[in-house]
Amino acid sequence: MGKQKDDIPLAQRRALATRLLLNGEGVSEVSRKAGLSLPTVSKYKDLVERGGPEALAHLRIHGNVPRLDDASQSWLVSAIKHSPGLHGYPGPTWTIGQLRELIARRFGVQFSASHVGYLARSYGLAYRLTYSISEKASPATAQKSHGDVYTARRKIAAKMLLAGGSVECVSKALNISVRTITKYRSMVIADGIDAVEQLKSSGRKATLGPEALRWLRAALEDSPMAHGYETELWRNGDVQKLIKERVGIYHSSGHVRTLVGKLGLEHRMRPPKQRTEKKRLTINDETLAWIAATVKESPRVHGVDADHWTNGRLRTVLHRRVGVDYSRGYIWEIATRAGVAELLTRRRN
Repeated sequence: MGKQKDDIPLAQRRALATRLLLNGEGVSEVSRKAGLSLPTVSKYKDLVERGGPEALAHLRIHGNVPRLDDASQSWLVSAIKHSPGLHGYPGPTWTIGQLRELIARRFGVQFSASHVGYLARSYGLAYRLTYSISEKASPATAQKSHGDVYTARRKIAAKMLLAGGSVECVSKALNISVRTITKYRSMVIADGIDAVEQLKSSGRKATLGPEALRWLRAALEDSPMAHGYETELWRNGDVQKLIKERVGIYHSSGHVRTLVGKLGLEHRMRPPKQRTEKKRLTINDETLAWIAATVKESPRVHGVDADHWTNGRLRTVLHRRVGVDYSRGYIWEIATRAGVAELLTRRRN
């Protein structure tokens, strides 16, 4: 059935989508009936609401930005969630320019800066972005509230659940509690994606405005002792307390680090514990080259009684070489950096 819909000219499917939207049907229902993706129908709905059906008539049939397939998007989500350092970029968070370069290098696709920003927001990962002086956020991005980010994450969760993703996998991928994802799944089963899209963010907007950020910058540039703390450099917990006392907002330890990074004041913070970093420093270019060569050989060459590599087998062999017991998740990251992750998944059975 899907193949037959794909054979219908885009102009006809677009016209059908317009009629269905004007009749008040939901995004997921229009997507199913017209054979269009959910993001496309959402874009059409926004255009129709702002400019009427004529707005869609002015769209080009061809010339849209290239799309990443599901596997590529999954890889990109993982990359954004983790440190840019894993891919050779400095800083705790990503800039748009870094992500554009990473996408071009990995997939051979050139995306505009605005589209890369859109992708990150649609994955619910806007908090992983920062902007350099030469790469200022657009007004739309700058005004994007935390409520908008949470709404995007809910939509992604609903789509993943509708596609058959388990509660545990969706929870881990989007960093949303299992309890919340279980609630989303019940809503999707009963009323479709629209039910989750219509949820409103609860609670106050836990974010610092421009004035509060200027105050925080000045405070961090000052000595902690001037604010009653007995250290030369700021500790994460002290900054949390300072923000809470000043503006009445609690930020998690991770978000405090993100704020400090966006302000460019990491040097004013006491370095975090180095245990994890020491582990990662053992994976240098020489070790990555060894991993790439090893996975292309038979496991038996390395004393593993098997015909193909899995995550667990590579983990065992790597432990013998560097003496560190890495998690399965980090083994996957290492294999990805070495360019052999596909060999692990393709041969797993």
